[in-house]
Amino acid sequence: MNVSENNLCCVSCFSDPEIQCFIKQSANLNDCDYCQSKNVYVREVSEVGDFIRIGISRRYEDAANSVSYESAEGGYQLSTKDVYNILIHEEQIFGEALDDPYPLAKDLIQNDGTPYVRRDPYGPESGGYEKIKTWNEFCELVKRKQRYTVFLQSEDEYLDEEHPSNFLQKIAESINGRLIDYIRPGEKIYRARLITEGTVLDHKNLTSPPDEKTKNCRMSPAGVSFFYGGFDEATCIAEVRPGIRESVAVAEFEVLKDLCIVDLSIEFSGPLSIFNESYTFEYEEYFKPFFSHFVSDIAKPIRIADSEIDYIPTQIFSEFIRVYQFKDWNNISNSIQQPTNYKIGGIKFKSSLKKGGINIVLFKGPEISTEHKDSNSDAWLLYKGERLKKHVITEIKVIY
Repeated sequence: MNVSENNLCCVSCFSDPEIQCFIKQSANLNDCDYCQSKNVYVREVSEVGDFIRIGISRRYEDAANSVSYESAEGGYQLSTKDVYNILIHEEQIFGEALDDPYPLAKDLIQNDGTPYVRRDPYGPESGGYEKIKTWNEFCELVKRKQRYTVFLQSEDEYLDEEHPSNFLQKIAESINGRLIDYIRPGEKIYRARLITEGTVLDHKNLTSPPDEKTKNCRMSPAGVSFFYGGFDEATCIAEVRPGIRESVAVAEFEVLKDLCIVDLSIEFSGPLSIFNESYTFEYEEYFKPFFSHFVSDIAKPIRIADSEIDYIPTQIFSEFIRVYQFKDWNNISNSIQQPTNYKIGGIKFKSSLKKGGINIVLFKGPEISTEHKDSNSDAWLLYKGERLKKHVITEIKVIY
């Protein structure tokens, strides 16, 4: 076969779906010059090569730009890869239809000797493993060694990114703009309570409890009143863990004002191909892997029999988020040099007891809600007494 930039490669030559999609966009059916497939989607190899080069630049860079070269040692401090190693072994872009991928690889991109390394070559390992390890160490520290003084720092610790206070600040900075959401006025939030003898089902007993009656919860310690609710009745019922023949009251609340929250209920997609134009290095290599682990850990089931110290890491995290000064960089105008500070009102997270259910904790005590929409209170929620429902538990399903 004569090598030419006008040679045609096809979808069967590649295993990467993004490259296959790019080839299909040409809507050109023909015979492939490389794997010999007949009447398939094809595209000129030069066009595919340009597309692949852009993808490589999203995850890799020339070692000369960022890695020290030691002449005495005869090479770079870090191991490097050539472009063919990246395509064939690292990204594994070629399909099984090719007996030998090298001829196509050489026509796609000329190996000019550039020594490639992963972007941010001296940074943490891809996959968020370093942050996952730090979070797990933080959990053990606050549960068993240092709790109330965990944020005290020496001068040396002030510069240590893995020190608990610095680590939580890094988490908050990562959250800012990425996992921030709003609950809008008019949306409904539900709250459930087991009905026992003598239970009075009124606004006072269905909103956030008084501080002196609060118990140790996932996001708040005993003595601190928060509002725990959900976005559907079934989730709220499951969260109070009723038994057969027990009765549960479910109250409905209407949101009165915009509530800025951290959304930890997000479903993270699988890893994006570097050939997807939405791929960004920091998000795919660091942020997504760590927060996929983090949100699962935040929402993991805590059994009644478990020790209450298992709540401590999430309690510290939620308090940090509640007092942290988030900054809205998007609101900066030409006349304002500093970003707007804003506070987080709560956290949305997955239910550990109802598949698909979403819980919310709002950082406010009994004054969070009112019975009267036109009152002058600073309430966030309107209690809808006429919408109160009572349920009797007749069946509990266990799926395993």
